[in-house]
Amino acid sequence: MIFLFFPIEKFTCVAVFIISNVELYSEAVLEECVVEKLALIPDHTKIVFSPYGWKSVDKIPETLHVSHYSHWALPFFTRMIEIFNKRWQTLDLISMIQELQRATFKDEIRMYFGNTIFIKDSLSTLPTFQKKEEDHSS
Repeated sequence: MIFLFFPIEKFTCVAVFIISNVELYSEAVLEECVVEKLALIPDHTKIVFSPYGWKSVDKIPETLHVSHYSHWALPFFTRMIEIFNKRWQTLDLISMIQELQRATFKDEIRMYFGNTIFIKDSLSTLPTFQKKEEDHSS
């Protein structure tokens, strides 16, 4: 797992994807580390994609927590990018994740016979993305 740090005041949303090799870090150690780092930015919107069972993430303020029973796979991320590219101007973040949940459920129903993506949030507002006008002055 790699943590990249940028001046946080320049961002309105932080996204964290937990993709790990159990041989490098135990899930408990990894969860503790992620929660500790995210708690340092309590006022910024955070979206965390984690394995199912990471309950302590739910306690971090301003967090949209998406957990999954199985491992995150390329088709999931491809679908997420497609939805975000198509919907970011018209839907809030939670609605886009719910659309991803429905799309994933349709694909997985044949395999799992149940919902495998769970969404929980501690957000004080419905986050939306806004297009920033670029300054082209010389």
